[in-house]
Order: sequence, then structure tokens, then C-alpha cells
Amino acid sequence: MAKKQIVNYQYKWKLEKVKVRELVLDIDNVRLEIEHESQDEIINDLFLNENAMDILVSIHQNGYFPDEPPVVVKEKGKYVVLDGNRRISSLKAMISPSIAPSKYIQRIEKLMSDRQPIEDISVHVATSRDEAMQYLAAKHTKTTRKAWSALRRAYFYYAQKEKGQSVEKLIERYKGVDIPSYIKMYEMHNVALSLKNISQEIRTKVSNKRSFPISTLERFYSDSYVQTKLGIEFNKTTGEAKVPSGKDFDRVYSRVVSDIASGIATSRKELSKESDREKYLDSVVKEILGKEKVEQKQKKSASTFKPSVKQSSKKKDLLVSSSLTDTFGSPGVGRVLWELQTIDYVKFPNATADLLRTFLEITLKKYLQELGTLPKAKRKGGYIFLNDVLAKVKADLNKASNHQLVQVINEIEKNKWYLDSINHNPDVFAVGERVKDAWDQVYPLIKHVFDDYKKQTDTKE
Repeated sequence: MAKKQIVNYQYKWKLEKVKVRELVLDIDNVRLEIEHESQDEIINDLFLNENAMDILVSIHQNGYFPDEPPVVVKEKGKYVVLDGNRRISSLKAMISPSIAPSKYIQRIEKLMSDRQPIEDISVHVATSRDEAMQYLAAKHTKTTRKAWSALRRAYFYYAQKEKGQSVEKLIERYKGVDIPSYIKMYEMHNVALSLKNISQEIRTKVSNKRSFPISTLERFYSDSYVQTKLGIEFNKTTGEAKVPSGKDFDRVYSRVVSDIASGIATSRKELSKESDREKYLDSVVKEILGKEKVEQKQKKSASTFKPSVKQSSKKKDLLVSSSLTDTFGSPGVGRVLWELQTIDYVKFPNATADLLRTFLEITLKKYLQELGTLPKAKRKGGYIFLNDVLAKVKADLNKASNHQLVQVINEIEKNKWYLDSINHNPDVFAVGERVKDAWDQVYPLIKHVFDDYKKQTDTKE
């Protein structure tokens, strides 16, 4: 009998060099605790909840290690990051600090003030998302590495079910893994998040897949007496659950979930033994309902329950960091800067784009005016345009041999048509990502202008 070949991902997956800006974070990343609609939301969550800032600091201090390239899959012409989202978000923030949550921006800018960010890295390109999922399951749910929590594993496997994989297929693919137990866990946790009689504080605790004591809840719903008393049914093959949809079940299960989340009911005390669970549940039912039984006439699939309040770590989408300050003390520049630091650019991209173009023009004009080098209008009684002040600043930077900022202005000049077109062309409109790109492009010049003016002012004083 021919021996079966061990999968060697190192050679099966092509190693490619890709620009960090071209890598797209995975919206379906199971590490995250909520659904995300944009790249900004993912980065925000990874920094606030998954320690991406610690990774950024480590890369800054120790360098970017080559031993474990991120795993990506090419979908619709884009490189989607399946493993390594925290590293990629950290590298992206080093290039453009303003994409990070506002509490970190100033710190990142300070760290990167004397460092060139890493522009491109090597990645392993998986042959398919399905194959990459098998790799991730082996990597994060086995004992050779620090494993995900049980609830994270449940979300990992259930995500594939929601993508169309049958439970039977998952059982066949992940041999040795108790898939039905993870299906039960996900669905009963999903029901817990949908309860109407729990407080927002408890809902927040339940939604945290790292710290919520899911094993305690698992011990509770796995008990045969609990299942009979509450009317919970599990498919013996797949683990899929059905629960009563009435008020009685919601009220009782809400109390149980609240007690577990707050540490009142634990697997060591109230829910330890079969007799303890029976005594505990009877007391809860009687106290909450004032009767011995839970009405369980109508049951529905646990997978159809929807969380009552969607948890979100989304920050207000601000284009400009509040750490950027107007050094001119100009009412016009200062007010426009404040509006850019206040407006939600994702919700109002066209207004933001218009404001950004205005900000660039009046800032450069004010800078040159304060230095006494503002160019004259080309025609008598005419206006000084954005092109005029860009050309003047570029000429000054060329004289100072600041070739890096000259290149920045070259790129602004090449792409300025986009901001101009939003003003003048009714068939061109702004989108959040393009506006963000435009700001990232002009930011180095704006920062130089503010810093240079402050430096010259301080010297004169």
C-alpha cells in the first residue's frame, strides 16, 4: 500500500512579495468578536481588543521576523489575509498612523518619527480558502500552540457551516474534533446573546469570547434534567439545537446566563453536580415564573435567534488625528482642521473630500504668506490657485534638497484631479477609502508645513 504524503504547506503554497497597502484584512476573521463592514472597523477592533499595538511596538523595537509569513488567499484579484491580521494591521498603521484608534495615533507617530515603515513583505498564498481553514484549525485548535478558547473554536467551525458546509462534512473533514459539541456551544451562546431579559452589562460579558465561562454554560445545557425542564432539544448527530421561543424560556435562561456571567452560578458550586443543577434550576423557575414549569409549546432552531443588540467596537470614523494642531493660529485653517477632525468621512465622503481640498489649499497659502513667499496671481486681480502654491512649495523643497517631500508633492499633483473632479464633475463622487487615501497622501506635507512654521517661529523668539 502506497504511503500517504504529509501535506507540506511550505512548498504547496507559493511565497510572494506583496505591498502591505495591497493586503486586505479578512472581514470574516474568526478572531474578531463582531461582524465588521470595513477595513477601518477591523483595524480598530484588532488594536482595541487583540493587542495589535503590542505587536506594532515589538516590530518597531525588534524588527519584523521572517519565520512565519502571513497566509493569504487571492479572491477577486485581492490578497485577503487569513492568518496574520494583527501583524498586517500593525504594519499598515506604521505606514499610516491615522488608521489606528485615536488613542494610539500620537504614540505611533512618535515611534515612527525616526523610522521608515516596512512597505512590502512575503506572504504564503493558499491555493484556496477551504485548504487554509484546515491549516488554521490545525494551528489554533491543537495543543502544539496556544489554542483558541473553546468558544472561539466553536465560532471557527460554525462559520464554515454558515458558509454552506454541512455539519456532516465538517465532521468528516476535522477528524478527532467533536464538531457536534462545538455546534451546540455556538448555538446556545447565540441564544444567550439574543435574550431580551439581560442587562447591557451582562450582554457585553457574554459577547466576550475570551472571558465568558462557556464551559459552565455547557455543563448546564448538557444536563438531561435541564433539557427536559426548559424544553431544549439537540440533534444527536449534528448537535443543532431547538429551544422554546416563548417568554418563559427567555426569562429563565436570562437569569441563568446572568448568574453565570456575573459569577453567581459556577461549575464548582451551584452547577457542579447533577443534584445541584436540578436544585438550582427549580429555584430559578419558581422565583422567576412563580410556577413549576416552563411553557414550551413552540420551539425554533437556535440558529435563527438574533442578538438583541449588536455589539460594536466601531469608533467614530475620523480622518484626521486630534493630535494634529494648527501652528499658525489662523481662524480659517483652525476651523477647517477642526471640522476634518470631527466629520465622519465614511458617512460623508463627498463633504470630507471637498473640505480636504480646501484645507490643503488654505494651509499652503497661509504657510507661504507667513513666510512672505506667497506667489503673486498670474493675472491682475486674479486668484492664486492650489497648483500655484504646490509649485512654490515644491521649488523651495527642491532647493533644500528635501527630495522625499518633493516626491510627496509629485504624487499629490498627479492625483489632485480626483479632489478637483468631485467639485466640478457631476459624474464623479467620493468614497470613504479614496478619501482616506487622499488624506494619507497629503498628510506628510501638511505635517511638514505645521512643524516647519513652528520651528521657524520658535527660533525667532
